[in-house]
Amino acid sequence: MDVDAADALITWAVQYDNIRFCMLEQLLPQGQKHPFAQKMMQHFVKLGTPLRCVQKYPLLQDQEERFLRAGYHSVQARTLWQLWQDQSAVAPDLRLHLNKAEPFDEWEEFALFSSHYFILVAMKSPTSPPSPNNQGGSIPKYSKLVCQPQVWKSRSIPVTDRVVLNVLSSQAKHHRKFGAAIPFSDQTIGIHGGIGDKGRLNTTARYQNLGLEAQDAKFSNPPIDIEARVCHTITALDDRRFMLAGGRTSPDKALQECWLCCSGQWKPVENLPIPLYRHGATAVAYGTVDAGILVFGGKTTGGIVVSQWFIWREASGWEEVCSSSGELLPRFAATITSTSTRRGILLGGMTEDGILCDEVWEWTIGQGQETDITLQLKALDSFRIAPRFGAFLAWSPVGLLIIGGISTLLIPLEEEILRLSNEAYGKVDGSTVFEPTAISIDFDGHRPLLIGHAICASRDAVLITGGGAVCFSFGSYWNMTAWTLHFSAGCEPNSPVRHFAEVVVPPYNDPARELHAEDAERASPAAQSNNVAEAVQRVRIGSEADFNRLMHEGRPFVMEGLDLGECMTDWTVPELVRKISPDRLVTVHEAQGCHMNFQLKNFQYVKKPFGKFMQEVCDGSLQYLRSLNAEKAADEPARFADDFPGLSDQFHLPPQLATVARNQHSSPLRISGPVNMWLHYDVMANVLCTILGEKVLVLYPPLDAVHFKIPPGSSSSPMAVFHPEQRGSVVYPRHHIRAVLKEGDILYIPPLWLHSASPLDNLSVSINVFFRNLISGYAAGRDVYGNRDLQAYENGRRHVEKIVKSMEGLPREIASTYLARLGEELIEKGRNFRQKPD
Repeated sequence: MDVDAADALITWAVQYDNIRFCMLEQLLPQGQKHPFAQKMMQHFVKLGTPLRCVQKYPLLQDQEERFLRAGYHSVQARTLWQLWQDQSAVAPDLRLHLNKAEPFDEWEEFALFSSHYFILVAMKSPTSPPSPNNQGGSIPKYSKLVCQPQVWKSRSIPVTDRVVLNVLSSQAKHHRKFGAAIPFSDQTIGIHGGIGDKGRLNTTARYQNLGLEAQDAKFSNPPIDIEARVCHTITALDDRRFMLAGGRTSPDKALQECWLCCSGQWKPVENLPIPLYRHGATAVAYGTVDAGILVFGGKTTGGIVVSQWFIWREASGWEEVCSSSGELLPRFAATITSTSTRRGILLGGMTEDGILCDEVWEWTIGQGQETDITLQLKALDSFRIAPRFGAFLAWSPVGLLIIGGISTLLIPLEEEILRLSNEAYGKVDGSTVFEPTAISIDFDGHRPLLIGHAICASRDAVLITGGGAVCFSFGSYWNMTAWTLHFSAGCEPNSPVRHFAEVVVPPYNDPARELHAEDAERASPAAQSNNVAEAVQRVRIGSEADFNRLMHEGRPFVMEGLDLGECMTDWTVPELVRKISPDRLVTVHEAQGCHMNFQLKNFQYVKKPFGKFMQEVCDGSLQYLRSLNAEKAADEPARFADDFPGLSDQFHLPPQLATVARNQHSSPLRISGPVNMWLHYDVMANVLCTILGEKVLVLYPPLDAVHFKIPPGSSSSPMAVFHPEQRGSVVYPRHHIRAVLKEGDILYIPPLWLHSASPLDNLSVSINVFFRNLISGYAAGRDVYGNRDLQAYENGRRHVEKIVKSMEGLPREIASTYLARLGEELIEKGRNFRQKPD
């Protein structure tokens, strides 16, 4: 609405003696230069409905004054974020109920959105006197963020005149938020994992100090087969050891695994005692032989918030540490750091019901024996700073910095980075006081959005990189630069200015370049001699008996010259679009590169009209369709005849495959652009009928599964077997069967044979028919994709878990020895099975 018209409406309404005016509206609490405000304003301009009133009334006090001057007796305006934190507005049990309905972890984005919207209630009553503000009085100014616990201070944080922070930006190559920093060296920093444009990442971006040669070639990135994750921690024990711990995939699935990098090599170590993400982690006893990692709080599986303290040491692994001076409320995304070898602070975070914590605690690890570690907690009531969530603490040349995050109000630019001086530390009375001081910031370009960012501090600089947020329905904002914070005061004389730039990013489309150590030998002569491709057997069969005989041999083969129906002549792109319908919505995989990878999730599922999908694929887009059941996609297998009735009479299995037809489980339609399918196996036997386009498949026998890093309980490998640039070229050095499928070819794939496909054309169309070739043994219950492992294997995995649990309580070395011996027994029994006659 035009501003004058809106003001006229407000003034018109006040003519009535008993009126209540309620308004939900946008505001600009930190002006139009704030990244969220930019996205919001641009969005409404693009829709042709620009926000006009917000220009004249950008703040809450502006809106309150607007109504008071119009003649209303009482006015109250509060942002949605303020209302959320008010327990009289949203009851704690309601907050908890919402979280149980669906685990939620986008708190920073919720705070951004709800800080830019407010609800105003203005009232005029004949019995109420006019507010003095209506007679020209002043409107109380809103306070800054500095506060005593639960009490807002009216004064501002003083801006230091001794330290100026120059932000030197460099272009970042890829978007990334909620990753974790790896301090490889003073000259090179890595950012691992997080969320990118297309979903979770398991890659590592490297930032190198420009003009200097890398001094850290010995340090490798975390292995590519570490599951993609966000909200994990990477903690430096010393200058050669880092630990990656926890993280999550979805908000209700926390991860437990830990990886230790020692002198450049990464290896899995003992898991966290419980799965964790959004936990705090810091090194303790830093630089000594008993250096360890202290972890507090976070969320576990199901979004449950915890309050335990754990400590890890290389000699003893993880153990829980109990506090001798009280327990903290469960919280997550608290900020924790060490202030000495066995002492540190913890501030901020959020409780389970979504309320920010305004407490600051000092923790101290007891000096007892190895088996008698205790933790003492002391509240720092004099800590004068507003609560923060998702912030970082970092030591710099000028002291401790707190950087970014969200607070109870939208953080002003001048308070995004605070210096926490502790000049009063160690007073005679034993008290600890941290005085917050704002830092003058000079930078070029857009204001950074310090949410989901990662930081890494070295001796003379701090690197801030990554970060961004989904700005409600207005679109995503990504930080496009990395900021090197150089301190013009407080540094050593003539200290060099640090210009970091992103120089090494493992490509999304080539995980094969970062396979585990066994694959690094592929360039050796021995590896090349082992990289033997056996051509698939090609046959012409005349009867069902011929097919059954070949199937019984248990190896893949291609059948030529069989009749698949009119699809072989009638299926063109226009005909498929016409008969399926250009407007029919289909769920497709949109890939980030030419290698799709199910473990790494380097693709996203997108719903789009079938006609649009076909046009994009024909134009070379990296997309892939595996059809789902039209009625019950999540519960029932795909069946081509039912899912595509307009095409059902044009495709049929030939009579020679009557065994397949009688025992059919599912028959999905597959349409692929120039993208490679991930390496996987299917538990059910299947035939792949090629209708349009040519493709190459490589197949490995079931026993080779141990070489492809397939996680327990999964059927997919994170390893790419095709060359990223040469279609159909295999790079993995193992004996394999190679099948080039032409139009009309039917490939039989036996159960558990690993296979991956690479198209030779931009478009390929095929129908895959899965069938049960075993009399019994399939797992009971739902199996939508035909790759649920056999009942015996599922039972076996449960038995393994019971065996491992039965070892709990034994000394670690003894338990490991027995488990290793049991593993050898299983391997030997496997050999015996292979030697038994069928």
